[in-house]
This record gives sequence, structure tokens and C-alpha cells, in this order.
Amino acid sequence: MSYTTISFYRYFSVEEPRQLKEQMQKLCREHELTGRILIAKEGINAAVSGRKEEVVKFKKNLCALNFFNGFFSGLTFREQDALERAHHKLTVKVRKEIVHFGKEVDLKKRGKFLKAEELQRWYEDKEKKKGNSQFDFVLVDARNDYEWKVGKFKDAVTLPIKNFREFPEQAKQLEKYKDKKIILYCTGGIRCEKASAYLNEQGFSMVYHIEGGIINYLNHVSAASRSHSYWEGGLFVFDDRLVSETGKPITKCVHCEKAAEKYQNCFNLNCDKLFVGCTDCLQEMKNTCSQACKEAPRQRKIKKKIEQKEILGRVENYFAQKKVALVKVEKKLERGKIINFFGKTTPEFAQQIIELRNEGGEEISCASAGELVTFLVEGKVRKGDKVTF
Repeated sequence: MSYTTISFYRYFSVEEPRQLKEQMQKLCREHELTGRILIAKEGINAAVSGRKEEVVKFKKNLCALNFFNGFFSGLTFREQDALERAHHKLTVKVRKEIVHFGKEVDLKKRGKFLKAEELQRWYEDKEKKKGNSQFDFVLVDARNDYEWKVGKFKDAVTLPIKNFREFPEQAKQLEKYKDKKIILYCTGGIRCEKASAYLNEQGFSMVYHIEGGIINYLNHVSAASRSHSYWEGGLFVFDDRLVSETGKPITKCVHCEKAAEKYQNCFNLNCDKLFVGCTDCLQEMKNTCSQACKEAPRQRKIKKKIEQKEILGRVENYFAQKKVALVKVEKKLERGKIINFFGKTTPEFAQQIIELRNEGGEEISCASAGELVTFLVEGKVRKGDKVTF
């Protein structure tokens, strides 16, 4: 089964936030979505996840709502596919702000949107024409320090902030760039949009913000040109994943100093510090940040998965034109069975085996461990993908 995580926001006047809260709770429950939604009189800020097909229906129904003067019409979404849900429960809250800034800002003074493709071109032009002020710009990270430490845009200016409400004070460091093109960015666009309005109010002359944020940039830099991406490291996300792996790590494990980008809350309940650790050290140190924390008496318990999937085989090859998979069987595989495919870059999906053939192309009813078989698949698979019940 494949899942999708989407994030979306919109600044607009909400006269009855609690009425919108009830509407969003109802819509999410209808489509079995989990996540976190914040609603305020200034708008909505949401990140939800669920089964791929249900997320598609949710987006369609949300945009079709004749609610609040059609403000959801034309709403855009930032999307990431995954093998499991990114959120374990649904939370919908009414707040004073959808993103806490602590200062009144006139959002009509927001900066200009800069599309992902435009940012890519600006970077390329800047590198080709160094020294030409016409192509000069300054990229500013509007996120918290623990976010940009695991990933940021090349040559971006970062600010030492622990939360977004510290941005106005730390933005004083940007005074020296007041006459340059300033491009603000954040994860999905909501923070940099508000920050752009603030900078314009402070007299900055050319302020832009990336439309859709980092997620939109990464989604629009095609796989073919990913090697030319100007994004460095991983992407911090506010869900159960903590870090979405998007590139070569720029951070190191606190224990062995090898390149790593996995954030982990220390399992010592009296510490709970957020730190970066590699897979081997996290296992050796029992998910703690130090020897003292490893030996501490109050430890967080690991939630065991209820169901362990039985591996039936592994994909050896995929013939795209015929949509046929060649699978090496590890346990008895029968025609008519419903199976699952999943892999490191293949979102999980289920299907029934309608027709099963052996290595010689003869139709068979079942196959035993060690045999090579072929059958039609409903989605694209890759070598090494697992086949399970």
C-alpha cells in the first residue's frame, strides 16, 4: 500500500475558525487522513497523510468546497510519497496565528513569488556571470537552526533562530543586503511568505519568496537534473519522519562523526535532546545521545510493529514495455494470491497474481523457493524490490 503526505496553506480571512475546524475534521475523517492542521483568523496551515487514493479524493473535495467564499479553489499542494503514514494521529486546532510570528504583519505587502524553475535559472545565471550585479541575489533561510543544519540551499544565509518568532530580531543581520535581491525560503512557503511581508515593511527594496518552498523546488527539479540541484543535504519535516532524505548528508553522527542526517530524540526521557546519529550508532547507543543517557534508568520504549511481513520473493528484473516482473521466489507463490510490492524507492502497492509463468514461459499454478517466475504487475517495480503477503 502506498501513502502520500501533502502540505498546504493559505492566508485568508476566516471569520469563524471553529466552523472551519469542524469542516476539516469531518473531511479528514471521511478519507482516513492523519496529520496536523492549524486554523486562525488569518488562514489555514496543514500537513496530512494517508493512502494515496484517499489523498487524491481529499484534494478534489477540499478544492470543491463552497466554504468561506471559495477560498480553497485553486489551492496548491506540496506532495511526498512514502511507504507509510508520516503522522500517527489527526490534530486540528484553532490558534491565534497559523505560524507564530509574534508581530502584526500586513500580508498585502508580501514579496513576489519566485517559481522553482526560476530559482534554478537564477542560480545558473549567477554562476555563469560572476561579478555582474544584475545577476546577484542573496538567499535567506527563514527556518529554525535545527532545520537548516541538516539541509539548505547552496550559499544561503542562515539565522540563529530556535523558532520563527525570533525572525524579526535576527533579521537585523540582513540590513547589509537591503539593496540586493533577497530570496526567502522555508519548507512549504508559509513562513517565508509572512517574513517577506515583514522585510518589505522594514524598507527592503527587492524581496522574493520561493513559491511552495523547498518541497516544491525539489519536486520540480527533475530526476534527470537532480545532480545540478542547488539543494544540499536532507530536508527537516514536522512529522514522524523528522528528516526526508533528499541528497548527500551535510551533518555528522554525534558519536562517530560519519556523514549522517537522521534526527533522533534521545531515548533518555530526562534528556529528549534532538541529535543526529547514524544507523549503527543509534543501534549501539540504544537511540541515546551519550553514554550517560544510555545508562539512564528512564528510557523510551520502542513501539513494536504489530505485523511482520513474510517475504515471498524479490524482483530480479522489470520489463517496462510489457509491464512484467521477473521474480525469484523465496517461499511458495501461487496464482490468484494478493501480494504487495515495496522497495527503497518504490511506494508499496497491492495486486492479485492473475497469470503466473515459469522461466521458460509456461503457465503454472504455483512456484517453489528458488524458482524464477514472471507475471504482469500493475505498477512500476525495480530490481531488489520485495514481494510480500
